[in-house]
Amino acid sequence: MDTMDLNHGHHYLAGYEIYVDGHPFWWGHLALRIDIADPLLHDPQGVLDRLCAMAAQRHDVAASQVRLKMISRL
Repeated sequence: MDTMDLNHGHHYLAGYEIYVDGHPFWWGHLALRIDIADPLLHDPQGVLDRLCAMAAQRHDVAASQVRLKMISRL
């Protein structure tokens, strides 16, 4: 990725935990890039939902089992 790519959207880094039966079971980090033209860019709850959905899909669990621990915009 060159510096020109960085100017065409927002980048986020998130840390999360997956809870099973009320206890932390997995943890991880993921990155998300949202293009300038994407309507999600103006929907903060949508960004949170997308991050939870990405983590849930990665571990094959429901998005409600994901707890976002840290989110940074790069």
